[in-house]
Amino acid sequence: MKASKLYFSALFIISVLNVSCNKNNKEIDYGVSISAPKMIGTSAELFSEENIITLGKSNTFNFLILNNSFSNSDTTYNLSFSPLGIMQSIYSINDESYIELFNQTFDIFDTAILFNNLSTIRDLVSEIDSTIKFDNQIISEKSKGIMISQKLQFPLVYEGILKSRKLAFNISEQEKKTIEYFSIKGRFGVFIDKDYSAVDISIGNENYSLLLIEPTQTDIKNFTRKFSENDYKTIIDKLEKQVIRITFPNISDSSTYSLNLPNLSSAPSQMPSSLLINSEIKIIKPTPAELKMRESNIENQLQASSKTENHIFNKPFIYIIRGQNSNSILAIGVFINR
Repeated sequence: MKASKLYFSALFIISVLNVSCNKNNKEIDYGVSISAPKMIGTSAELFSEENIITLGKSNTFNFLILNNSFSNSDTTYNLSFSPLGIMQSIYSINDESYIELFNQTFDIFDTAILFNNLSTIRDLVSEIDSTIKFDNQIISEKSKGIMISQKLQFPLVYEGILKSRKLAFNISEQEKKTIEYFSIKGRFGVFIDKDYSAVDISIGNENYSLLLIEPTQTDIKNFTRKFSENDYKTIIDKLEKQVIRITFPNISDSSTYSLNLPNLSSAPSQMPSSLLINSEIKIIKPTPAELKMRESNIENQLQASSKTENHIFNKPFIYIIRGQNSNSILAIGVFINR
């Protein structure tokens, strides 16, 4: 009888331990596109679990904003924004009901923790790659919205960045414009299918990249309305390294525009229609010394391939500044050049 009791007691303890272990080992939901496992053993490992969860929410919010960007406009225009900066700036708007809905949508229970995570993420990005400079400031408040100043600059250390040329850019089937292009050759991530062409170019110290995505079956307005976080993840997962020459416009730009806020409720609400954004994005050209430091590494990569394909981005496209190991989005833009 004693042996029987001991046996069942042991089984009970084992089952409790198993349940406990299963809870501890439960996979954390980082969202659709954040790739936490790929961070292990990389500089992105600096991000804490709380930071990664925040990056996941920021990525999701990013596509809600993008899909709504041209919803109230008959025309399209250049735009760029950082979802991390917009998340923090949301709390300065004059609409408590929208802020409450935002908190519910993204399971934010303590804004102080959110602000701390956003600040830590910015510091860690600078630590991971000090050549990337990002600034987000609320420079004024108005009765119907706020003005946000966002500045982002990053280096592209390729010889072709020093040798720009003028080429035609197809704004639409009826409208063309001659603008500045760069042409660079390297080993880049490439994915091309019937819906879009995508090329991923390493920037700075190669922990982050510039992802260019050009739609092939639809115009840029419809593309931004439908391009989802799942689409983004699909492209990232299917990128394959290959030696390619890519020609693309200089996306450096400074503009002020109204950024539409997404409707987070299925019911109509009195939400602010937009945020006024003063956005500046700048590609930093390399010095001869910086080029020389990377020259041998690039040459070794190119010598490994005897074939070089060419691709030109000469019509409106989306670009994303992303973490190569985390898929986190620092900034996203639409280049139209109108």
